[in-house]
Amino acid sequence: MQCLICKKHYRHLGSHLKAHKVLSRDYKMEFGLDLNYPLMEDEIIEKKQKAFWNHPNCKTIIKNLKKNGKKHRFKKGKANRDYFSRQSLDRFMDNLHEINSKKPINCPVCNLKTKHLGSHLFNAHGLLTVDKNKLLKKI
Repeated sequence: MQCLICKKHYRHLGSHLKAHKVLSRDYKMEFGLDLNYPLMEDEIIEKKQKAFWNHPNCKTIIKNLKKNGKKHRFKKGKANRDYFSRQSLDRFMDNLHEINSKKPINCPVCNLKTKHLGSHLFNAHGLLTVDKNKLLKKI
């Protein structure tokens, strides 16, 4: 991965950011990256995952996470709910384009035209799970 500050390449960028005295959150916000964007190569991520699963206390750690939930994993500080990265905005625009390009389909229950058949069936008719092919075949 390339550091966008000094333009050098590193396998684990998070460790390198300490040399610039920059927090990973500030780095990501400055360069428009998602806050959950990994700052290490996939190879290192896989290596760390293998080490975790091979750890003797792995099952205990998972059990405690399930028991306590995510509440203890959050750090104090700014939540950044008003921050949108370029990556997330690009994904949003792609999804919006895909949604807008869909042609309306008639609801097989009430014959209303809708672009989001699954949402319509859930909200208007109270159907919890919908397999469009099965539903269309039944009616």
